[in-house]
Amino acid sequence: MAKLRLKESPGTNLLISFLIRYPELASLRYNQASQTLSFTVLIKDQVDAARQTEFVDFLNGYYEACQMVDPKFPALGRVEFSMQMGITVLVYEQPVDVLSIVEVRLLMQLFVEFYGDLIGADALPLQDEELYAQEEIIESILGQKETWRGEKSIVAYREGGRVFVYNK
Repeated sequence: MAKLRLKESPGTNLLISFLIRYPELASLRYNQASQTLSFTVLIKDQVDAARQTEFVDFLNGYYEACQMVDPKFPALGRVEFSMQMGITVLVYEQPVDVLSIVEVRLLMQLFVEFYGDLIGADALPLQDEELYAQEEIIESILGQKETWRGEKSIVAYREGGRVFVYNK
C-alpha cells in the first residue's frame, strides 16, 4: 500500500499524487466553493475552434460508451480552451462527488491519444512501482471524499521536476 505524506492534508496529497502520476497535467485546482477539481493540460500549439469541437466530440463518444456499460459513469465535465502565448490551455472540470479513478485514467489516456506529442509533459523519473503507488493514493483519497471536501481551495502545479501546492 502506498503511503500518504503525513504532514499534508488529504486534498494536498491528492493533488501531489495526480501531478506525480500523470505528467500530462500542468496543474490541478480544487475549488472548495464549487466542489470541483480542474485539470489543466498545456498543448504546444494553437488549437483552432474546429479541432476543439472535435476533441469535445471525441470525449463525448467515449463518455457515452462508458455510460452504456456502466450507468454510474459520470457525465462529461466542463471542457474549456484558452490561448496564451502560442499555446492552448485545456481545462477539464468535474465535481468531486462524481470523479473516480476510472474517469481520471480514461481522461488522461484520451488527452494523450488525441493530442499526442503536443502535450507539454514533464515526466518525473519514476519507477513503475512508484507510479502505481501514486495511483493507489489517488484511488484511496477519491474513495473518501468526505475527508477532504471541506478543505480550503488549493492549487498544485508542476515546474521542472518539482510539484508546488498553494492554498488559494
